[in-house]
Amino acid sequence: MNRIAAQAITDLQDRRDDMANGPLVRDDAQRCMDVIDSFQRATNELDLWNAEYLEPRLPSVSLNINGVEISVSPDLISRVVRRDGPRVGQVFIRCTIGAGGDAAEGRRAEANGHLATIAHLHAQQYIGDLGTVHPQASMVVDVPRRSVVRGPTNSARRIANIEAACAMIAAVWPTV
Repeated sequence: MNRIAAQAITDLQDRRDDMANGPLVRDDAQRCMDVIDSFQRATNELDLWNAEYLEPRLPSVSLNINGVEISVSPDLISRVVRRDGPRVGQVFIRCTIGAGGDAAEGRRAEANGHLATIAHLHAQQYIGDLGTVHPQASMVVDVPRRSVVRGPTNSARRIANIEAACAMIAAVWPTV
């Protein structure tokens, strides 16, 4: 993970320091570096060191659920080596804006849970060759809140909700 972050910082510093870029691009690069710095400081607190992190496969293949194509672009692949073999999953790093305890906090937590489940479903289809896909290896890291939401071990209800939502979208989409 340090190698990936170091390369990102180098690229962002180049973008920030290149005066050919506009002020918004340079400011965005600085903000991204601030988030990476915050993420690196939080990794011990979040207990993220038990895995090896790999760059995601590019381009990322879409996930099709009940006729709805979902674009899934993970930030990392996690790989945890266990006695029974490696467990793999996908990681999303979120840098959402908003203060803790605000009105959107509950919706944010629920969205992170759904995203962790979608990460697990995507991992099942596309990275099983790297090891056993395990729900707890897929996660959403919410950097500002310093929290980690892992894929649920019992995800049947959440998967059923996602499938039902996709079926509803597929049914309604032709009329939109």
